[in-house]
Amino acid sequence: MEADVWKELTPEAPGLPERWDRLRSAGSSMGALDRLRERHGPSVSRFVSLQAELAARHRGRLEVERLPFLTSKGAEQATAAPVAHLRAQRFADLGGRWLPWDACCGVGSDLLALVDRFPRVLATDRDGPTLRCAAANLAHAHGPPEGRWLAARGDASSPPFAPGARPSVLALFDPDRRPGGAREGRGDRWSPTLEEVLGHAAGLGGACVKLPPALDPDHLTGPAAGLPLALSWVSLDGEMKELAAWSGALADGSPAREAIALRSGGGVARYSAEPEDAPTTPDAGEPAAGAWLVELDGSLWRSGLAGAFAREHRAAPLAAPGPGGFLLADAALAHPMARCWRIEAVCAGDRKRVRAMLRERGVGPLTVKTRFHPESAERLARSLRGEGDRPGLLAVTRTAGRSVAMLLEE
Repeated sequence: MEADVWKELTPEAPGLPERWDRLRSAGSSMGALDRLRERHGPSVSRFVSLQAELAARHRGRLEVERLPFLTSKGAEQATAAPVAHLRAQRFADLGGRWLPWDACCGVGSDLLALVDRFPRVLATDRDGPTLRCAAANLAHAHGPPEGRWLAARGDASSPPFAPGARPSVLALFDPDRRPGGAREGRGDRWSPTLEEVLGHAAGLGGACVKLPPALDPDHLTGPAAGLPLALSWVSLDGEMKELAAWSGALADGSPAREAIALRSGGGVARYSAEPEDAPTTPDAGEPAAGAWLVELDGSLWRSGLAGAFAREHRAAPLAAPGPGGFLLADAALAHPMARCWRIEAVCAGDRKRVRAMLRERGVGPLTVKTRFHPESAERLARSLRGEGDRPGLLAVTRTAGRSVAMLLEE
């Protein structure tokens, strides 16, 4: 982040939105960027061009109109807006007497959602340029600090408050899982480490730790050192986003395990239970026309709650080489965390038989869903496309040691 840019964009001074809008509009084309370079210098021109590129890349996932200042790494790691707002609302549901602290704030996606809901918010980050972006985003959205927010250089080990304030603090920890550039799966190599983060969380009024959704919850036992945790696995539009570990006041009254499915349009679905194995049926692995194929939200599988959900809704998984596959049911499941299709026809998964099944029913354009199949759904859709006019939906998976294809009614 060039220093010259921040001579033009000082987060602490009034009028940041107006100054940024002038620079952004002045650099809206190649010719305008040339003029911007002549007037303000190459660093400002490069900065405006980079922000336009990052905003275009992350529009829809992030609230780029409210987060106009980004870094490449910060934008990649920033929390998707619906997830950030869901988390901030859980903080806010405890009441305004608490002091939120975003300990690893990045460019400020979670931070902005907290400032929307609290009269005062604290933020820290180890990286100076990233912290500068977060402060600028807050100033752009809410104006100069004026006691409402404080962004300071630091991390979980150097909180911007006195030790006596710890019981009134609600913290959000998002440790850097790419301290060396590549994504790191081991918590002892994060920055700060998982053990350090959970140790700091233990003395606070409450905390939320953002974790990768694939993390085995058993790996929390040692670092947590007896700290009671409530776990929630969150998906957005069917894509897994995070595992959140809650402690203190933020965990009180919450289920020990919860699956949460968000939709960009605003929908939220939740399911909680005790983990259990998925039920089986005598004819598992033999889907038949007339049955219903069920696809569960990934948060149910990641949380270990798919078995309880399946039993409760009288569904059973197809015999498959691992979790995350399709289920079968005698009737459609009426639940926002499950999608269902009636099976129209079934055949072995080899191309010759699949093409014959599709040809017999006049299927041409094809959408494919796969589980435990070596080829991508897109490649299968291209290779199996028929000559008919009817659009088709095909599910391909492995069950009982063989490949099977199911044509689904839409």
